[in-house]
Amino acid sequence: MRRWFILVLVVLIAAAVVERDRIAPYLPPALAAYLPSQGGEQDGSGGKGGGRGRSQGGTATVTVATAADGSLPILRDSIGWVRPVASTVLTSETAGTIAEIAVGDGASIKAGDLVARLDDRAAKALVTKDEAAVARDQATLDAANDSLARIERLVASGAATSQAGDDARTAVRSATATVAVDRAALAADHVAFDKTQIRAPFDGRLGVVSPSLGTLVTPGTAIATLTQVSPVLAEFSLPENDLDLLQASLQAGTLQATIDPPGESTPARTGPVVFIDNAVDQASGTIRLRARLPNDDGALVPGQSIAVRAQAGLQGGLVVVPGVAVEPREDGSAVYVVGADATVEVRPVTVALRVGDQAGLSAGLKAGERVVTEGQGGLRAGSRVEVKEAAPQPAEGGPVAATDKPAEDKS
Repeated sequence: MRRWFILVLVVLIAAAVVERDRIAPYLPPALAAYLPSQGGEQDGSGGKGGGRGRSQGGTATVTVATAADGSLPILRDSIGWVRPVASTVLTSETAGTIAEIAVGDGASIKAGDLVARLDDRAAKALVTKDEAAVARDQATLDAANDSLARIERLVASGAATSQAGDDARTAVRSATATVAVDRAALAADHVAFDKTQIRAPFDGRLGVVSPSLGTLVTPGTAIATLTQVSPVLAEFSLPENDLDLLQASLQAGTLQATIDPPGESTPARTGPVVFIDNAVDQASGTIRLRARLPNDDGALVPGQSIAVRAQAGLQGGLVVVPGVAVEPREDGSAVYVVGADATVEVRPVTVALRVGDQAGLSAGLKAGERVVTEGQGGLRAGSRVEVKEAAPQPAEGGPVAATDKPAEDKS
């Protein structure tokens, strides 16, 4: 029986040595300090302990950072494409021969600028004819009004019958209707004349102007594609699990996207998300979004692929530490906390967010506690450390040398 007890004890000690790093974070520092170290490394004086990063006497030199309350942006990454706000194919609305091409391929134009003109001689002739008809019938109307005025005076004096007055008023009404018909015909002729001119409906950039001078075009013939290039839209998709978060952020006005185009010459730019689709793509389980981006330099081209980072507001209530202080483990994450007595505690923590070189913790650490950011190698629960202060930023000139300073007792 005694042999079995000794055998079980040896097995437990061996397990403690092998699994020390996994069980140490969940033990009190005083108890964890008694766990045997794995491997029994020799220090510089020939004794055991004092792994890499240790100074003489078994004390490790580390750099620490102080945890602080804060918030971090909620970020989601995706791949997207540049889409134009407006794009249309300019076409001919009537049949005719191309008489003028006012711009070249790829030209940047303003709304109302002339792109191409068809042979408009027949249209101009119709306008001139109807203008003359309006002038003729307007003269007839003026004469009818003068005649009506004279007859009404004669009827009033008894020199003319009431029938003559009625006839004069009928002539005025007939002449007025004729002028109205002429003006309507003139307006129709102006519309026909305008159709011989293909103009830009909005500011943008042209593609290739397809027809050449003398080409006979029919209604619907494509002249060129006009695309609005500033601003543009960044279209991308995010998982449907984020839908509630995205909709709440959009309603609050905090949903925005930053895009990073390929290449070094085009800078990143940020704009608000203006659209969330009304349906989830069941094949991919994603929802489509669009952000409006400035593009005054025209560097973004519709159809271009881009990396998109969407920010859905901020998550507060976090304890923020440098990301290098948090070590991933099989069962979660942990940090090395330096206590007031200059000893280390291995503390399990819950990472809510990682943004850049910062980590936001939702549990396991309090603001004001110090965590090791450099020198974690060889540390274990209960290790004694010396704190090396981080080098301060110099006001001018080169960097300031770091100084070694023992951990202060903040108790």
